[in-house]
Amino acid sequence: MKGVYIFSVTVMVVLMFIYQWLIIKSTEKKEKMVFSSLILLGWSLAVAYIVFPNMDSPAKIMDYVLKGLRNIFLGIFS
Repeated sequence: MKGVYIFSVTVMVVLMFIYQWLIIKSTEKKEKMVFSSLILLGWSLAVAYIVFPNMDSPAKIMDYVLKGLRNIFLGIFS
């Protein structure tokens, strides 16, 4: 069943990508790169949540990473 969900998300992402890619002008290389990377990031998060439904939210993951960095910097500068 997870395969069907992953396939559905992939089809939707590909359709969104094609639709928006045609709207972006061909001279805007940076916008195309950012758009591609955001689409890839969103797709990978969607697939990760399908495969691992009990995974923490991105906000909790960022909170964990930033607290770790804060502790590292406080250890260095104090």
